[in-house]
Amino acid sequence: MVETPSVGVDGTTNAELALGAPSDGHGVFCFSSVLLPLLLVLAIPLPAVEQEQIDRGLAALVKLQAPDGTVGDGGNSMGPTALFGMALLSGGHTPTRGLYREASARCLKAVIAHQDPVTGYLGQADAGRMYAHGFATLYLAECAGMAPDQPVRRALEAAVDLIHRSQNHEGGWRYDPVPDQADISVTICEVMALRAANNVGVGGQATQEAIGRAVAYVRSCANGDGSFSYQAAGGGGWGTNGPEGIPRAAAGSMALMGSGIADAGDKTLGPALRFLRKNFIAHLGGAAGENYFWYGQYYTAQAMFHSPDPEDWNRYWSVAAPAIAKRQEPSGVWLKGEAQSGPAYNTAMALIILQIPNNYLPIFQR
Repeated sequence: MVETPSVGVDGTTNAELALGAPSDGHGVFCFSSVLLPLLLVLAIPLPAVEQEQIDRGLAALVKLQAPDGTVGDGGNSMGPTALFGMALLSGGHTPTRGLYREASARCLKAVIAHQDPVTGYLGQADAGRMYAHGFATLYLAECAGMAPDQPVRRALEAAVDLIHRSQNHEGGWRYDPVPDQADISVTICEVMALRAANNVGVGGQATQEAIGRAVAYVRSCANGDGSFSYQAAGGGGWGTNGPEGIPRAAAGSMALMGSGIADAGDKTLGPALRFLRKNFIAHLGGAAGENYFWYGQYYTAQAMFHSPDPEDWNRYWSVAAPAIAKRQEPSGVWLKGEAQSGPAYNTAMALIILQIPNNYLPIFQR
């Protein structure tokens, strides 16, 4: 049986309804006109030392941007570029406002320019392939919510259509944009992209159905103790238990919560949250290159922020914020990370996590 996620068909979130937010008549919430100024006032203040580090990090990150708007780490381009854009948006630097609005505008232009005009694929120039496509689609959706102009919306619609076409029979996605295999780490990227697009009125019934199938897939990867296998009925293996299991458990938790499942008594979400509580500190204490540090913390931070138990975020933040800030280099970047990553990816991930309390991005809002 496929579950029906609690996502508004017209793309309007509970936060937007509570604020009485206007739309453009097509279910597209006019984020820039109402919500962003309110959030700039209502955002949770960050400690002064932490804000200084964020400011230094943003300044260093912008210096990594190429003239064409991309941010590349070796063979990767679209993934880090999209995350670069998300880091700027997380600080209130949109393509039309903020200190780094010009860098933000170049980033958005670069993402749209790199999209395949026929297939809508955004991962063809990136070693991350569908990871990159998921992050880039999420980024386009957040931009569409802030400045819903037609080029952004068209690019987002094409990217979402490709995600729909690429979902396999199990309900998941893997490295390539074809409905073949699936794994939980790529699947979470596509689920969050679909959810973000749905929030701005893109995807419709096809997205509702795709997310329902994805929930079933995520459940099929669960091992019952809060850990997750890499693929359905995978039986564990490396990356399942203890600190090394954090990336998958966080991905599984956030895939469910991003699909509208928020009951701590849920048979899959409940154990997953308990697993995160037990192991996130050890994962934070590991070397930056171990256990997919940034990927794992990116989803752990979101899962703890959205957990049904508010104390989960308080416990997480009290440990994670100083631990992540401590890894920053004097130059402002975060150099150490996954073997295949570079300073752009690491720094963008760190800044996204550290700015979650700003509550600027619709996809991260409670």
